[in-house]
Amino acid sequence: MNRELVAELGRRLWRAGEGATAATAADSAAVGSAVADQLDGLEMAYAVQSATHDLAIAAGERAIGYKVGLTAQPARETFGADEPAAGYLLASRLLEDGEPLATAGLFAPLAEVEVAFTLGEALPGPRVTARDVRDATAAVAPAFEIVDSRWRGGARTLPMLVADNTNAARAMVGPSVAPASVELSKIAATLTIGSRTVPGSAAAVMGDPAEAVAWLARHLLRGGGRLEAGDIVLSGTLCAPTAISAGDHLVADLGELGRIALDVN
Repeated sequence: MNRELVAELGRRLWRAGEGATAATAADSAAVGSAVADQLDGLEMAYAVQSATHDLAIAAGERAIGYKVGLTAQPARETFGADEPAAGYLLASRLLEDGEPLATAGLFAPLAEVEVAFTLGEALPGPRVTARDVRDATAAVAPAFEIVDSRWRGGARTLPMLVADNTNAARAMVGPSVAPASVELSKIAATLTIGSRTVPGSAAAVMGDPAEAVAWLARHLLRGGGRLEAGDIVLSGTLCAPTAISAGDHLVADLGELGRIALDVN
């Protein structure tokens, strides 16, 4: 693997994301997709993602957990993926419940409705199951994830998606509940944006959002990492990713898990 190329791709993607946090992003600030032709597979893509993570930490950011993408079979088929994809979450990208989302600096944001897990125990084993996840979880909550690609025109391939931190951009986690009080696999969701309504279901998330977190635990272990107590995990979207713009008011209703609302500026 060309380490210099990995570092350069990481710098370009990180700069594009950093520019998006500081000022209105012009399309020219995105990374040209021609650069992605140099990605030679998933191993290199995750190495580029790791490079962006290291740059974030060096810049004073704090990692608070992970996100799981491509948890629905149709999404995996779109990217030719055999399994989901993982990314990391940064504290500075997490909105407080009720805080508006600023679209200035984002390229083409999409809203996803998710179940957020906060772990009370580490999940270190190579055979982590959904049951293990439920036992180790301190709280679950409704959440929004805002995804956005730093590649100009969006990710065309799976390595492009993974290298760009699986499109992680912003997130908001709502009020939490005890995991034992909710049958997560049976949650139905509705995302409402003005007159638009987008239905969703937890069954779209690998059949059970806890299965997505179990996959993540096993995936991290293959790379020498693990889920730790205190980690927040966004487990995958229940509703189809939906375009948003300034002036929108989003409400996600996840039934017994609760509701969460977000204003877009």
